[in-house]
Amino acid sequence: MAPPPLGSGRPVVPPSTGSEPMDALVLLLLDIRTQARLSVEDVHELLKNGGHFKGQLPARSTLYRKLSGVGLKNERRLVEAVIGVCVPDDRRTKALRDQANSLLRQAWSEDAEAEAPEPVMAPDDGGSMAELVRVQRELINVQAQLAAALQTAAEAEKESAQSRALVTMLLVFGALGRPEGSDTSTRTSEGPFRADSEMAQTELQAQLTTAKAERDETNRAAQRRPAETEDLLAAHAPDSAGPTDFPSSAPAGPPEWPTTRTDPVDRIALDEAPTRRTGRVAPNATAAPVEREAQHGAVSSLERQTHERVRTLEQDPELAEVMAEMVRLDPDGSRMGSVIDGAGRHLLDPVHTGRYLWSQLTKVERVGFGAAVHQRMQRELGLADGLLLDFTVAGHEVDVKFSLGNNWNFAPELQGGLCLVVRADDASGLWSIGLLRVRSELMRAGSNRDGKRGLSAQGRNAIHWIAHDLRLPDHALRRLPVDVVNAIFAKTSGQARIEELFLRAQLTPVTTADLSAVTMQADGVKRAREARRRLAEQGVLVLNGTRPLDIERALGLGLPVPAPSTWVSVRLAPAPPQQDGSPTIALNGNPWCVARPGDPKVALPAAALT
Repeated sequence: MAPPPLGSGRPVVPPSTGSEPMDALVLLLLDIRTQARLSVEDVHELLKNGGHFKGQLPARSTLYRKLSGVGLKNERRLVEAVIGVCVPDDRRTKALRDQANSLLRQAWSEDAEAEAPEPVMAPDDGGSMAELVRVQRELINVQAQLAAALQTAAEAEKESAQSRALVTMLLVFGALGRPEGSDTSTRTSEGPFRADSEMAQTELQAQLTTAKAERDETNRAAQRRPAETEDLLAAHAPDSAGPTDFPSSAPAGPPEWPTTRTDPVDRIALDEAPTRRTGRVAPNATAAPVEREAQHGAVSSLERQTHERVRTLEQDPELAEVMAEMVRLDPDGSRMGSVIDGAGRHLLDPVHTGRYLWSQLTKVERVGFGAAVHQRMQRELGLADGLLLDFTVAGHEVDVKFSLGNNWNFAPELQGGLCLVVRADDASGLWSIGLLRVRSELMRAGSNRDGKRGLSAQGRNAIHWIAHDLRLPDHALRRLPVDVVNAIFAKTSGQARIEELFLRAQLTPVTTADLSAVTMQADGVKRAREARRRLAEQGVLVLNGTRPLDIERALGLGLPVPAPSTWVSVRLAPAPPQQDGSPTIALNGNPWCVARPGDPKVALPAAALT
């Protein structure tokens, strides 16, 4: 007895791909699914649960189109995977895969006969031009892989920030914990930062106890095997190491976007980079005994600083409560990052000035940066006003200090109070926020005419970092080479400048701030939509992170998914008849892939604008 047809009684429409072998392949896959009693949704779920394609599985709607013949000719791997999940018998699976591959070869053979390539004259230089094209193709592939790796790194950084926030919360709960036998219900009702329930608090305390036990066990093991510990640390020693505010087990930051800027701002950032991000000092097993003792001393000093910070939290419950509340309000630092970036964009006023770097701010505007951060921070985090200081956090008054450098000035009346210190630098793209109990012994000896004093080295070490050296939201104009930016702004109209930006900054995320600075108009988004239409004639596809179809196309091309309200441009070309493994998308039923430098410019079909 024949199995019932798939679907809800709808008639099966004969495929019409324009190729007999492809029509036969579509019917073959339909017959296989029918016999297995699997719908397209079932097949998609099986492919997903089976771990096929390693995160690059086509979306369900895309799978519908592929199985109906749209772009199926470039999906040999998908065809084989569908057969594999529908047919349990290995011998029959192999026979069906061979049959499907034979149909794919016939389809490619038909295209090769229908579109015979024009003869190309061999270069007189003995093939050097072919070698140049090959290198350029490799460069395009590396750029796409780099963009994908950077997106993955950004996601990893966000996860690591959330992990650090959890560790901070655990430390604070441990510091504020009471001796055994105390009334935990009373403590739960008193703290303004309390957990949502006693069960949640008990779970956090259990995690803290487990973490402390694992730490003690690790220390004992290290003492039993000092030689092995030295070898392990030496093998993982960074190129330039030094003590920092965090242990070496803290997750590493993501790789920075490459830049070829030559202006003084970037040179300063590069000069300061080794001192901004350093790891834990690792003893060198091959160094002289005196050097090894010095390195061990640095490690011991870092451990002493860590223990001192925990003791400070235990002895200063107000500081611990404020710190816990700030972590709760912004666990991964994304809210404060947007606050600082928004304040910078407000002062730059790109719509009217075309400015995009903080170094372009005037001295008066730099002075107002802190006030802009103060206002946006209060509104974003919902902080109440203080009676004497800026904010009230967790029931305690807190002042806020902002710096575009690495130090802050504190008035005499702030001595003994709590202060949130914030710093940011768009040259390095990093920002930090920490908490400090202002004390006289942490200040420099000298003061200005108002009696304000800055932090000494001891004072900077006393800061309890809530978020340390996190990345600011990225903008394309900040990391494009100076000559490229100059060429963009050399265009006479806003529309021409934005089109030049998309042409020169391909595979680079472009934000609304970039659009405003380039167009110097309030309708930058409208200009971007117009550029999308115009650049399609040159084969350039402009993707937007708010459009689901563009997100699907980015995944199909193997590119990072643009963030919401972000644009990415990429030039496409018709996929070659011979399969080279490049990801493709279907436009008007034909496969397209990321263009290589040697590929001619071909206008995109109208389907690319939908």
